[in-house]
Amino acid sequence: MKKNPAIVYGLIGAAILIVFGLVIQMYITSFLEKAVAKGESVSFMKFVGVGIISIIVIVGVYIFCIIKSIKDYRKINPDYTYKKLVGHGLLATLVLALVSTGFSILYSQVIDPGAAKKNIELTEKVLDNTNMPEDQKEKALENVRKQGQNPGRQAMTSLAITLVCGLIVSLITASVLNKKGKEFSGNPNNLS
Repeated sequence: MKKNPAIVYGLIGAAILIVFGLVIQMYITSFLEKAVAKGESVSFMKFVGVGIISIIVIVGVYIFCIIKSIKDYRKINPDYTYKKLVGHGLLATLVLALVSTGFSILYSQVIDPGAAKKNIELTEKVLDNTNMPEDQKEKALENVRKQGQNPGRQAMTSLAITLVCGLIVSLITASVLNKKGKEFSGNPNNLS
């Protein structure tokens, strides 16, 4: 029985994102606790930096998993087509997104349901120590509270965005890795 590279790389990517997410969660909580304990305000640039690094790692993991699964699928299935390559990349995206999103929901609802509330409280205390005008503080607090209110909705939105982006990456990767090119000969509209 052949292993399905999309499932294998989807699970590997999900495991990487789960571990990375837990590390980032611990870092942010620790960072906020230290700021509250010292009565200091938090550097906005540090939060932006953590956010940018997180996005780069997440996008990198998705792209790596999609490319590797399509390459491996192409090796074990010499009769591949463009459509099958795209479908395989999308399957890797789906597995990765479902497993990592499922764990995120499990973590926030079962494993540590107080984590989000704790981070909101810490953020409120940190914002109290800033020199921000009151209206901006209130707006920031409102945004933080909204983020923790509906994890199911956030998960569905994240899943939809991830699948659209995964489809785009899969389309590009499949067109680059489609060495046969038979689907494109003569009629570029014939992608079957």
